[in-house]
Amino acid sequence: MFISVTRLRLKGKRMLPKFFLHTMKSIRQAKNANGLIHSSFYKEDWTTFWTLTVWENKECMTEFRNRGNHLEAMRISRKIADDLEKINWESDRIPSWSESKERLHKHYGRIEKLG
Repeated sequence: MFISVTRLRLKGKRMLPKFFLHTMKSIRQAKNANGLIHSSFYKEDWTTFWTLTVWENKECMTEFRNRGNHLEAMRISRKIADDLEKINWESDRIPSWSESKERLHKHYGRIEKLG
């Protein structure tokens, strides 16, 4: 399985309406995406959001990422977010949120704050 974890921090709360509009459109697209095994969304605080998706393979993820509403959401994210981070890896199981967050933080040279 191909794992994709993203973390996005908005420029401020004023960006929330635009963010949620594009998020809802992307969620609808994901429900019909070829090869999607698992999808999860995590709210860290009012301006920081995570996604965890698990795909049959990298090709399925790439096909979803580069089309339709998700592609538009990626374009708009550059205007509404301060930070955009991602990490991908192969696994034979769906990772926990704890593992996903730890991997991303480590990838960017941070130690995850507990609590």
